[in-house]
Amino acid sequence: MIRASWVLALLLAVPSGACVVRQPPRTAPLAGDQHVILAVVTWNVHAGRGDLPRFLDDLAHGRLTGAPVRDYAVLLQENIAGSQYDAVAVARQRQVWAYFAPQWQSSRGMSGIAIITTQPPISARTIDLPRERRVRKAVAAEFEIEGTSIFIVNAHLENRTSWLQGALFSDSARRRQAEFLLRELPPGPGVVGGDLNTWLGEDEPALRALAQRFADPPHRGQEPTFRDKLVLDYLFFDLPAGWEAVRRVVPDRYGSDHHPVLGLIMTSGPRS
Repeated sequence: MIRASWVLALLLAVPSGACVVRQPPRTAPLAGDQHVILAVVTWNVHAGRGDLPRFLDDLAHGRLTGAPVRDYAVLLQENIAGSQYDAVAVARQRQVWAYFAPQWQSSRGMSGIAIITTQPPISARTIDLPRERRVRKAVAAEFEIEGTSIFIVNAHLENRTSWLQGALFSDSARRRQAEFLLRELPPGPGVVGGDLNTWLGEDEPALRALAQRFADPPHRGQEPTFRDKLVLDYLFFDLPAGWEAVRRVVPDRYGSDHHPVLGLIMTSGPRS
């Protein structure tokens, strides 16, 4: 049985063969004395098809941000255990932390949600969301970032209720799951991200509930994240005074049918 667990990588990365690296567009460096405390990404990797190593290389080396990123937390949905891009195996190669929570057995292997992070967690747990059609979960981890306790949550909400009901009533299922998740979260600063499967648009009850608790930045007006048509993937922030977040959709899908959504948590002044 595959169980949720944190893994600290102790293995050195094995050099790979020569390959052509596609360079994503660069963004401008941060202005003034701002620096990135933490990069947070949510990404549905389409049943393990997303090229996670290439994405992490682009993130860490600054090809997505304009400057190298030291610390990150990458929230993955539909990661396949034991696959080519298994999150735990990739974390071992990079000597960082990973947490995997299995959800269901797919034709490609055990599918679940995962967090890969350069920051060791203080604690982590799996949250079983109310079941509507299939098993859905969230992972909540607590970190200390620059002396401040902050939680980060990866959630994967229901996409539909049943073939009979279809998408028509699935927004109620997602509302119930979002409201349950919010009750499970501690007070204080935090980040919630994930594939929220909000097929019915920006006014879905799940989005409104999360936006009341995590208002920065506003969820409205975001670029499409799924096959360049729908906005399904989100990052919500509730940050301490003096911190701010910017969020954007990464143009490259890296082999998935979802675009990664990248958030940068920033502050001003010298970095600790």
